[in-house]
Amino acid sequence: MKQMKWSTVAVIIPMLAIAVALTGCKRKQDEVLINPDYTSGGGGATTGGAETTTGTGLPLVDQERLVFDKASGLQPIYFDYDRFDLRPDARATLQANAELIKANPDVIVQIEGHCDERGTQEYNFVLGEKRALAARDYLIQLGVSGDRLVTISYGEEVPAVQGTGEAVWSQNRRCEFNNARR
Repeated sequence: MKQMKWSTVAVIIPMLAIAVALTGCKRKQDEVLINPDYTSGGGGATTGGAETTTGTGLPLVDQERLVFDKASGLQPIYFDYDRFDLRPDARATLQANAELIKANPDVIVQIEGHCDERGTQEYNFVLGEKRALAARDYLIQLGVSGDRLVTISYGEEVPAVQGTGEAVWSQNRRCEFNNARR
């Protein structure tokens, strides 16, 4: 094996240091903020047909015994690539969903966060969770009791459509809503 010249080593080491530093500089998902207009400030809203709530906590039921049904009439919402902020069409859908939820006070709603196949599995689980929480926060702002909303992230594990390409990926970046009776 040939010996490297010191001048070569002097160039390679700083380049490696820069490469290592740059790999740690990827934008963290936490830096993407949900628009404050879409988040709750604590408990359920106090006007606009708000439900009585004990807070923004989880339902006071044994969640392991709940059986969630996809045939809830609640419509999915969709997200842009690598984002969890709510688009205008998602807000409109959530407003309609909020009215259905409030009209059925004995229902607990599960919000599923989903991603497309791009990104690592770990990253997509976190992104799916943030999408579900953004939807939950907006429903609370619309007057749905946080005590009736649970979230779960499936990341990229449960695609709505199989395949690749933007037409497929755009359908997989979503939140779906299921319900269970108390």
